[in-house]
Amino acid sequence: MYLLLFLAYVVAEIAVLAWLGSTLGALVTVLLFLGVSVLGYAVLASRGRRALRDLTSLRGGTAPNLDVTPERMLTDGALIGVGAALVLMPGLITGVLGIVLLLPTRAVLRPLVRMFAARQVARHGTTVRGARTVVVDGQVVEHTVLGADPRLTAPAPSDPVIRSDGVLEGEIVDTPPRRHP
Repeated sequence: MYLLLFLAYVVAEIAVLAWLGSTLGALVTVLLFLGVSVLGYAVLASRGRRALRDLTSLRGGTAPNLDVTPERMLTDGALIGVGAALVLMPGLITGVLGIVLLLPTRAVLRPLVRMFAARQVARHGTTVRGARTVVVDGQVVEHTVLGADPRLTAPAPSDPVIRSDGVLEGEIVDTPPRRHP
């Protein structure tokens, strides 16, 4: 699949260059190609300086922009990363797309990226060290763990077994329904 995407990228870039060359001429096409590349590198350098300035202001104790939400920061970070990669790839299509993602015009794509990320999390769930994390809603009835590994038992037999990584070991048992007094 990656080979197919790469071939599609190469064919699209060559097709655009050929079309521009036949429409505008070879010299204008080369100048346009160089102009997009230089503009992309300039925008990328500007974003890098801004990121460095934001980091130094955070280290100094001042926040660069307090009305930016964490989800917006993550979404913009992902879009800027993709934009930087596209600017560094040779070609007119990738250069223009990279510039669009590095400029504030990326705000148009934020909802799409958030929707894509939400779908991926819903489909795959969260994983920790390759294992899927399952959250069980419940309550602790008593402080004993059934079926715990005897090598990991706590000093007192009534204490639960908690491993060094914070995982409570044991088995899930059905609890009797609560009786209200």
